[in-house]
Amino acid sequence: MQTGTSRGMKRLAGGAALAAAAAATVAMTMPATASAAPEVQPPTVVTAVDGNTLDITVTNPNVLNLLDAQSCGAVAFDATKLPAVLADPTVVLEPGFVAWATNPIERVVANAAGNAVKTFTTPELPDGAYAVLGECLSLTTVANPQTTMPQIVLVGGPLGGVQFGS
Repeated sequence: MQTGTSRGMKRLAGGAALAAAAAATVAMTMPATASAAPEVQPPTVVTAVDGNTLDITVTNPNVLNLLDAQSCGAVAFDATKLPAVLADPTVVLEPGFVAWATNPIERVVANAAGNAVKTFTTPELPDGAYAVLGECLSLTTVANPQTTMPQIVLVGGPLGGVQFGS
């Protein structure tokens, strides 16, 4: 049974991933088929604070499937906006809502070993608490991506670099 938070996280990634999926569709050389796709696994996301930037490492645990390519990404936004995201995940698509999001063409595409990884560095962020969420999807699971639980990190100020969550 899904909790409201679980459904909210899936809806968040689903909404945020629509733009990424559109870009991925153009980039893919092999079209997806209507056959059942293997379930997509969520990424592993490690966030480290470096001054007023975040180093976000996204590992895609999915094994390459040429007929239904899987990719992963992440978003970072003001942690005070987390309740709004849980209530309506499409808010992350509003201009200026997120502090940072994986560029659709830089998403972490699955490889044959199931260990594709990239580290992204955000631009300088204002002091504050940020929520970081990771998500993975495939061309056939855009509406049902797998997400991580939010990581809350503090940037700048006297508690800069403190991380809460997993």
